[in-house]
Formats: sequence, C-alpha cells, structure tokens
Amino acid sequence: MMNSVTAVSQGARVTDEGETHGGELIPSVAIDRIIAVRREGVKKYVDALAMLHEAKALFSAVSGENTTCNFGQCVFDAVRSASNPTRDEKTIKKGIDVDIWRYLMKETGMITLMSRKQHDEWEKQLYSDTMPEITLETVLATFKQLNASKVSTFEQGVIDVFRALSWDYRTNNPCRMGNKIIVSRLLETWGKGYIRASHSSVAQLDDLAKPFYLLDGKNVPDSRVADGVAFTTFYDREGFSGAVYEGEYFFVRYFKKGSGHIVFKRPELVDQINAIVARYYPAMLPPRV
Repeated sequence: MMNSVTAVSQGARVTDEGETHGGELIPSVAIDRIIAVRREGVKKYVDALAMLHEAKALFSAVSGENTTCNFGQCVFDAVRSASNPTRDEKTIKKGIDVDIWRYLMKETGMITLMSRKQHDEWEKQLYSDTMPEITLETVLATFKQLNASKVSTFEQGVIDVFRALSWDYRTNNPCRMGNKIIVSRLLETWGKGYIRASHSSVAQLDDLAKPFYLLDGKNVPDSRVADGVAFTTFYDREGFSGAVYEGEYFFVRYFKKGSGHIVFKRPELVDQINAIVARYYPAMLPPRV
C-alpha cells in the first residue's frame, strides 16, 4: 500500500484528493480521450457481435444449422486480414453457399442416390471455383438437371459399388452379384496387432446396402445409424467370438486376417441389381453364381 503522497514521473506527486504537483500525472497522454475511445470501441464490438449472431441465425435458417464452421472461419479470416470488403463478401457468400447446397441436396433426397465416390466428387465441386452461387436461377437449373438424371445417378452409384469391391475371390464377379461376396479389407490392423473396422469398410457397407433400401422402397438410414456404424459397434462388442453381424439385407462374417464374407438375404433384390449391372455390361453378364 502506497502512502497518501505518491511519487509519479519526473518528480510529480499526487495526493489522496487527486491533485498533482510538480508535473503531469501521465505526461503527454490525454487519458480522457483514451477512456472515451475505449468506451466507443467496446460498444461497437458488442454491437458487431450482436449483428454477427443475427447473421449466423439467418444463415442457419436456410442451411440446416450447418453454418458454424464456414461462418466462424470467414469471420476469423476477415478480422485477421487487412480490411477488404469485396474479398470478405465473396468469401462469406462462398462459405455459406457450400452449406446451403449441402442442405438442398439432403432435403431433396439427391444425396441419397449417390455412391460415396459420387458424393466425394460433389464435395470437390463445392469447393472449386466452378461452384455456382446460390441464386433462384442456379438452384432451379441445378435440380432440374439432377432430377432428370436421378435414375442414371442411382445406377452409376450401383456400378461404383461393384468397381470398389475386390474381385480376387471366386465368389466375386465384376459383372454379377451372387448370393455372397468376399471383401478383402473389412478389418485392418493398427499398431501392435490392434484390429478394427476400417473407415473405408464402413463406407463400403453403407454403399452396398443403399441400393437394397432404394429398390425395396425404404428410406436409406442416416450414416450415423447405418450398416457401417452398426457393424463397427457389433465388432467392438463381439470381437472374434464367432458371432455374425446381421443387417437389414445381408449377414457379415469376418475373420482375423481382415476379410469379410457378405451373404445377401433378398435374392429378388440381388436380381434387380444384377439387371442394372447388365445394362452397363450387356455382353459380359455371366450365368448365375
């Protein structure tokens, strides 16, 4: 605790009453202006935050609550970088448009028809310079085209699933699905012998089940509860006990070497899938296997 008379710069001192003697309290600095500017800065900051939250709420209302990442990154970049309103406006438009396109694809069901490969290609386009800005004209034109080609989108997705499978086994045929297929890398080994379901196998099981759901007239489950995640949960619980995973349309028996045997439960749906494959490989369809 300092005494009632406090020393300040250049021999100046201040009493308990706030009087200065022998010099300025803070030389060459207008403290009253600093306080006023600080007060104004805080007010503008709080007002700006309120407006940002309002903008985020508006974006969320039209993009399915998916704006947190893109919106936050755009704000961060705009504050960190030198002020450039034209650049910042372009950046926020592109960031939010990505979320809106995703939302529209999900709500219209178009994303459901796509294989993982098609979905990955769509994602790349979203972040490319060719991504169209969200306008009435571009949205209507895009979904008119997608709707007209949705059958071929689904069928191409089926073909992508076949191309992604391993054909190193006798029960697998690249032009026809029998009652069973064998996947070479359903499980993978990590570290010191730790075996787990691979990320690619989770996606592969979801892709494999998708055409069955669509041909059966059922909704495709959300990826968070679909066959890939369900199989992973089953494996984590059962390990190598000999138990067999049962999904909606197939059984999966897996082995320590990483392979998996997938046996289909609905042969009439398998026939429909084979008919799709036959349209793409009309001269190569072998007898039933």
